[in-house]
Parts: sequence; structure tokens; C-alpha cells
Amino acid sequence: MSHTQSRSLIHRIPHTRWLSTSFARFERHMLNLRKAKSLSQIAKEWDAIAALRDDQIASGKDHSANVVLAPAILARLKTCKSLVDIGCGTGWLTARAEEHTSLAVGVDPSNESISLARLRHPGRSIKYVAESVETFSRRRAKFECAISNMAASCAPDLQGFLVASRRILKRGAPFLLTIPHPCFWPLYWGYASHPRFKYQRTFAVEGEFKIRREATAYLTTHFHHPLELYVSSLGTAGFSVESLEELAGREFDYPRFLLVAAKAK
Repeated sequence: MSHTQSRSLIHRIPHTRWLSTSFARFERHMLNLRKAKSLSQIAKEWDAIAALRDDQIASGKDHSANVVLAPAILARLKTCKSLVDIGCGTGWLTARAEEHTSLAVGVDPSNESISLARLRHPGRSIKYVAESVETFSRRRAKFECAISNMAASCAPDLQGFLVASRRILKRGAPFLLTIPHPCFWPLYWGYASHPRFKYQRTFAVEGEFKIRREATAYLTTHFHHPLELYVSSLGTAGFSVESLEELAGREFDYPRFLLVAAKAK
């Protein structure tokens, strides 16, 4: 997808209503756009919110995680001998994917998230590792398939994240990852109207974490990237993109998420 095609998607959005809503959210939640943020800083943010996030998903409060994202990934996941969940958080999705594999490994740089994963989502064939995928890839382990739920958008170095992900996969291995929809997530999260926001640029987006049913005071960071950068970065890292599926959530007219089905070349 070219920059021109990406811009045409945005220009078809009825801006007046959505940008006014976005501006209200931006004002209320005090979102901040930065050029960069370190992985250690982001891991500490997820350490702080780990228990709450697991509770939100376990209680059913997080509709998107339970009804949109997880089913989309699991529906495409085929049985394999070994699976890695890259950016597994508290391990809730790793546990749900266990039935598809003989060995499931969850990897995440948040120490607190991994501690909770071991406590709340253990499994006979599950192992959790408190490392970034970049560090984990030095072990030279090779897996037959990989999943990654909303983790690529939290990586300070998108290309490094994808290269490391490719390094731990066997040739031909499927890689299923979900990301915020680059065209519509800025509207939903509320920074499309930020004076510094430009769709074609990468930004670290700081803001109080929220789901539809609950706002929090916890600061978290994700990265906005244009869609073309995701696709080109996957290609450069050694993946072929098989398909893109737009995923919708509640109470928003446009798809909030993308499911990317890729394959290790």
C-alpha cells in the first residue's frame, strides 16, 4: 500500500465529527506525542499496570481482547509443535493457544507481567520468559509458529522487533500479529487532532490507558506507524504478508485493529 493510498483512506473519513471527538479526548486525557521512548521505560509502564490488565481481561471488561482480538488470532492458528507468543504480557493468550501446540513459550520484557503469567496462566506445555524478543532471539531457538497481540506497536524499534521475531521462526512459519489500525486508531484513541500528529510519521504516544468500560490513571506508551511502514518492515525483516484483516470493536464506526497474517521466508 502506497502513501497515496493510505492518505486516500484517511481523506474518506468524515473528519468534522471524528476530529472534534478526537480533540475532546486529547484535551481530557492529556495525550503526549514524543519522537522516541526506551524499551526499559515502556516495560516499567507495563509492570505497573500488569495486574489491572489481567483482571480486565479475566473479568470480561476488555471486550476487544476477549471477543475481537483473541478469537481472530486463534481462528487462524493451526496446530504446530512449537509456538511463541511474542509480547505475551500476563500470558492470558498464551494459555488459550496452548491447545494448538505441544510447546508454548511466552516472551515479554515486563518482569511483573511474566510473574503474573506464571502464577495465573500456567500450563503443562507452557514456559514464560521475562525478556524482550530481541534478547530472546539470541538463544537461537526456532519455532514453528508465532503469535503477537498488540505488541509490535509497543516496540520502540519496530524493525528490530520484527527482525528478532523472524530470527526465532523456522522457514515457512506463520506469524499472526495484531496491531492498532494505523488509519483509525488515532481517531479512537484521541490524538488525530494533536497539533504535532502526522499520519506518515512515527510517534511514541503517551496517555492514560483506557478500555471502553474503564479509564485508568496508568501511563502507557504505544507507537503510531503508517500502514506502509508496517508492511515494508515485515518484508525487510524476512516475512511475506499473506493477508490483512480489519477488526472492529464496539461503539466505533471504523475498524480499530488489523490482523496481519505473515509467513517467514
